[in-house]
Amino acid sequence: MDNLSLLLGNGCSLLATLSNMFASTRKTARSVLLVQSVGQAFYFACALFLKAPSGAVQNAVSIVRNLVAMGKKKSSKWVEWALVAAAVVLGVVFNNRGLAGWLPIVGNLEYSLAVFRYRDDQRKLKAALVVSLMIFVVFNLIIGNYVGAVADTVVAATMVADLWRTREKKAA
Repeated sequence: MDNLSLLLGNGCSLLATLSNMFASTRKTARSVLLVQSVGQAFYFACALFLKAPSGAVQNAVSIVRNLVAMGKKKSSKWVEWALVAAAVVLGVVFNNRGLAGWLPIVGNLEYSLAVFRYRDDQRKLKAALVVSLMIFVVFNLIIGNYVGAVADTVVAATMVADLWRTREKKAA
């Protein structure tokens, strides 16, 4: 991989990370999903620059998934399952990384299922995002997205701290 692709990919990843950090401060599930969609667009570009198309298609489907989940009316189960299936099928078709290429598929699958099940519960969405982020940390290290790996670790830790802090407030 050339240095320019590495630099551009990591630059897009930095913008995605800033978006995810902002998402972690949102108070409603709808706003979490909206801000995450912006971050997913930057991660899409990052994956393309780093020649990881299985990751790029996961981000593209994630944007659609978030927009559907943000809709005023609850989406049909058929639409939800179609998006989940599309992410898996496209991820497999565009996987050029072997077993490592499955990581974004699994991370996106886990979070997609959570989005459609817990779309109105920002705590559960944040917890599911932590799991997904940790899967993506491993993938990011493999594809050379070092900014993303460090940043996703920090964002996940921030979300865990927020979840812990808000749990303690409810118990008090």
